[in-house]
Amino acid sequence: MLEKTGILFVILVLLLVFYLVIRLSAGKKKDIAKSPQITNYLSGVRILIFILAIVCLLYTSDAADE
Repeated sequence: MLEKTGILFVILVLLLVFYLVIRLSAGKKKDIAKSPQITNYLSGVRILIFILAIVCLLYTSDAADE
């Protein structure tokens, strides 16, 4: 079974893969720069992933204290 740091690492890797899949499916860099809707969507995805990463860090640091 994975320890707390292993779980943290797996979750962060999954978040990175999630972002990369969304970024690659959004299109080429030129297409993203031309479309403000795609730019707003990707910035929203970045914020969501950042919030999830912070929650994950807080969870693992709190669980490590127990």
